[in-house]
Amino acid sequence: MMLLEANKLSYVYDNNRGLLEASFSLQTGRVLALVGGNGAGKSTLIRLLTGQEKQKSGEMIWHKPQTIRYMPDDVDFPSMLSAIEILQLLASFKNVDKEEQENVLRRVALWDVRKQRVKQFSKGMRQRLNLAQSLLGNGSLLILDEPTNGLDPFWIAELKKLMLEEKNKGCTVIFSTHLLAFAEEVADDVLVLHEGEILISGALKEILLQEDSPSLENLWLKKLNL
Repeated sequence: MMLLEANKLSYVYDNNRGLLEASFSLQTGRVLALVGGNGAGKSTLIRLLTGQEKQKSGEMIWHKPQTIRYMPDDVDFPSMLSAIEILQLLASFKNVDKEEQENVLRRVALWDVRKQRVKQFSKGMRQRLNLAQSLLGNGSLLILDEPTNGLDPFWIAELKKLMLEEKNKGCTVIFSTHLLAFAEEVADDVLVLHEGEILISGALKEILLQEDSPSLENLWLKKLNL
């Protein structure tokens, strides 16, 4: 079932960076990777998808109302609060019960340090707390902005498992990354962005087959003439 159609979406900032006439579609129950370097337009697109910004031109058509769960690229959690206090506060806005809060903390391996103040957390632990808050509730669309930031190789592998678990529950997942190999491992569909424009769009396996490319990285370098 079609979930989303975007037609010539544009949002350009004063520094001339942003998104330029992006057109793509997305089916329900799939994983979409937004791939590109810094300034490619990934976060701008996510801000449009989450309603933080309104496109300056073009249209975005949702074929079915969505409850969105969202993981920003960075969260400045109150440093004097503990992990469990922060999750309890955020859970109160989503009407999530205590059992689910505890399960989510266990899911990201922060249960044993739940009473520890966030100021004592490493970057990776804060990122896992950020992931935990995005997993609260039953939203049918999960959007993750650079979720691998600060994670070590073990937790990048665990993140992959978590994303596929959400997909297997029927959730649609959209995530941004600059790690092409990670995107290739987990994504069904891909949007490769460069300087605000879409270089590659569609079902990843089909694209690699059509382009006779061994990997997404190889294809990306080819498109950039590198």
